[in-house]
Amino acid sequence: MIKHIVFWKINENGSDEDRRETCRLFREKTESLKSLIPEIRRAQVALNYNTGSPEAYHICIDSVFDSDEALQRYINHPEHLKVRAFMDSVSYGKTVFDYEFELEG
Repeated sequence: MIKHIVFWKINENGSDEDRRETCRLFREKTESLKSLIPEIRRAQVALNYNTGSPEAYHICIDSVFDSDEALQRYINHPEHLKVRAFMDSVSYGKTVFDYEFELEG
């Protein structure tokens, strides 16, 4: 299994309200992707409640895939590329962390 986590800093000159709205839109788009891209085993979007730290990222997606091949199909899927373009348009910092893990039990 592959865990794919992406963190963004969003709405550089925006308010907390702007960030909440971006998160809402990103959640909507992610829910749509889950029905269009079968490789997504799980995907959750979250807004960071720690808004006081300048080092903090504002929003993340935490997703799971069966394999690196499945992750690559997701990354290159045309619908994912549309969502990625949206996030690129509202973000000014990004980091990605991918790792392999085994299901317990």
